[in-house]
Amino acid sequence: MRSSARAHRASSAVVVYVIILVAFQVFLLTVAVEAFATDDEALAWATAAVSITLAGGSAVLLRYLRP
Repeated sequence: MRSSARAHRASSAVVVYVIILVAFQVFLLTVAVEAFATDDEALAWATAAVSITLAGGSAVLLRYLRP
């Protein structure tokens, strides 16, 4: 019974981390699009790269949620 409760708490923590990462990723994509619109290509590419990295991190964390 204890391992089941511990596994449930761990999966809930992973879900919280994924939600935070996705919210931050949406913010970064917004900044990247705005930077492209204002011709600030350095900022646009940097935020796009960080956003892609966060997408990969979210995918890795979501993989742990699958049985």
